Amino acid sequence: MDSWDDIRFFLAVARSGSVRGASVGLGVNHSTVLRRVSNLEAQLGALLFEKLPSGYKLTPAGEEILDLAISMDEDSSLLQTRVFARDQNLTGPLRVALPPSLASELLMPDFAAFTQLHPEIELQIATSYEAVNLTTRQADLAIRLVYDQLTLPPHLFGTRLQDVHRSVYISREFQNRILNNPQCSARWILKEEDGPAPSWAANPDLEIGGPPINVSDMASQLSAVRAGMGVTILPCFVGDLDRSLARVAGSTSKYYGTLWVLTHGETRKTKRVRLFSEFIKARIALYSALLSGEAYIDDASKGSLTK
Repeated sequence: MDSWDDIRFFLAVARSGSVRGASVGLGVNHSTVLRRVSNLEAQLGALLFEKLPSGYKLTPAGEEILDLAISMDEDSSLLQTRVFARDQNLTGPLRVALPPSLASELLMPDFAAFTQLHPEIELQIATSYEAVNLTTRQADLAIRLVYDQLTLPPHLFGTRLQDVHRSVYISREFQNRILNNPQCSARWILKEEDGPAPSWAANPDLEIGGPPINVSDMASQLSAVRAGMGVTILPCFVGDLDRSLARVAGSTSKYYGTLWVLTHGETRKTKRVRLFSEFIKARIALYSALLSGEAYIDDASKGSLTK
């Protein structure tokens, strides 16, 4: 074979079932994926995929080499990880994966502090609500909101940090409008992936009227509630820090998940990974009350949030 790297492109299409999904996952364009898969097919002298309306399906030849290709990919990742783990310098790249809201609404000032302390480290911040694969070094360290500890991959090394709670929020302007007009009702603002509002969020003092407003992401959810379009459920570290929002009167906070710092067995030996891990764990510990919803002050005139 002229290029073992073509295997990565084959696996990306096999795993995603589409050229588009593979191109997004690999960070290349559509034509590059097609070209590299075609190269592999030419080298092997066999057609590896059948193009169907529903996506790309492995042919018998593709099925036959899939396990071997996965094994090659895992061996390649292990080689890279072990070489990376030998690097004990406080220079070079450090890729950290975490949910977008955690980065933008809470931890970005802490990342800034880390880069000031260690300017030779190239901090790469990868935000996504999808879990990254630490084994294949999609990231060196992940800060993950875990809903069920049993879902954590057993081969990863993790530290359990703080519990995260959420509550029901409304814009202060919309809240005043409701107080001044008893006929005014609110609507739920819901993320599509979350489904209907949970029973714990129901409030007998708040009249809900009309169909919900559905959004696809938290950024739109935040914009909608700030604009006074209704009420919504947010993590306390997001809603309580936003002074344009207030918790709906009588609302409680509810456990949402737990923050974990995760690393791979080999990667965690690297000095800059260990350094960042200890740094961010200490910073997150300072936000314990905020994350658990215990830092909220109902009356904004009494002062700002404590941490």
